[in-house]
Amino acid sequence: MLPLRSLVVLLFLWASSEAEKDSRVVGGLLARPGQFPYQAQLNWMWHHDAPYERFRLFCGGSIIHPEYILTAAQCVFDKNPSHIYVTVGEIAAGFGLDIPVHRIVLRDPYYEWDGPNNIALLQLTQRLDFGSNIFPISFSGSTHQPDVVNATGWGWPSFTDNISPSLQFTTLNITSNEVCAQRWGSRVTADNICASTGSNRGTCGVDAGGPLVFYGLQVGVIAWTSDCTSGDPEVHTRIGPYSRWISNIINGVFSGICTEILREIN
Repeated sequence: MLPLRSLVVLLFLWASSEAEKDSRVVGGLLARPGQFPYQAQLNWMWHHDAPYERFRLFCGGSIIHPEYILTAAQCVFDKNPSHIYVTVGEIAAGFGLDIPVHRIVLRDPYYEWDGPNNIALLQLTQRLDFGSNIFPISFSGSTHQPDVVNATGWGWPSFTDNISPSLQFTTLNITSNEVCAQRWGSRVTADNICASTGSNRGTCGVDAGGPLVFYGLQVGVIAWTSDCTSGDPEVHTRIGPYSRWISNIINGVFSGICTEILREIN
């Protein structure tokens, strides 16, 4: 007989597949095992007395250190770290190695999803052992504007659809912040990197927090857009302006510009 965890996950994958055959990163392709070993899933344990509930995938992230996951602040700013599990090592939603989160570190001040400092670090309760399916990605401190990036995630093609049962990836064209600001105004700053979705490619839903990668370096964190298939430019967090802050955190050099979130969810 299958253990409860396996049965629940198999039922989840079957239901997701039947409900929406094309549920994925918009315009995405199926990832191969080990193709994106830095990709992480953020899962929320809804009830402490029902462990399988942690397979409520709510965001993505990236492995940048044996103890740290990089993600978007919008994903975790209102959550208790003891309710979050990071899953790594597999391309199927709900499968892989589950690691509890010890703490959440935000770049202060953070107020809302379309404001500044939409970036966060999750410190794990144990160090990861790296291998072919679990491996960190380097992040870029450069402010160079790439032309294209790779995006990965399990997101919806629209806000009303189911998540993808398997990791998807797509290539996004980067647009200038000036063009992006024509749609989003002052919400677009030098700390953002914008992607054009005019070619039916893009990110959506639980893709938030996942990596934007240019030639093997993570240059951005997936953040927000108005609607998955609207054609509006996506607005993401540029890593360059935060690279020193990230390095200080993962190297143990804490300062007054970080906040530990340890409160309970009301």
